[in-house]
Amino acid sequence: MKIFKTALTLAFVITVWGAGPLKAEVYIWIDENGVKHYSDQQPEDSKKAKSAFPAYEYDEAADKQRTEADSKELQNVIDTIDKNYERQQQEEQQRQAEAEANQPPTMEETVAAERKKLELKIAELEAAPLDYFGSRRNKEFRIRQYKYRLEDLAKDPEKYFSEPTQFEGNIKNPADDQEKP
Repeated sequence: MKIFKTALTLAFVITVWGAGPLKAEVYIWIDENGVKHYSDQQPEDSKKAKSAFPAYEYDEAADKQRTEADSKELQNVIDTIDKNYERQQQEEQQRQAEAEANQPPTMEETVAAERKKLELKIAELEAAPLDYFGSRRNKEFRIRQYKYRLEDLAKDPEKYFSEPTQFEGNIKNPADDQEKP
């Protein structure tokens, strides 16, 4: 403990007495040979020595003006950073929205769209006049085919889309006429 007190006292004394040399001026001068010199003591034979760090008087008005100018400049920098950040956020949101819009539909969305399409077709066929089909039997047959497709969609959507039905009323599918290799 005694060593600590002694060290603390010594540090205090060095700080108080050592502060004087810290305020020393630094002088700059050029000798007869054109060599630039730096020293903490002004040379006796050279009167051209100048202080390297001249002291300035404190001017409160100038300091306030500099502070205001610095504050405005800092605020402009902050505003620019904020604008850039907001622009980047908007661009990121736009990229995310585009990515979501360009994503392929999920199986549930595809099934729902196909179900809606089949239900609309069934409703359209049911509303069509009998003359459109030629006979009541053809009308019922055609409506039944779309209802079967709707049932197949509900049972196994994967199979429904991987093995599509080749039926379109009484019209024969041209693919059926071609020979299979």
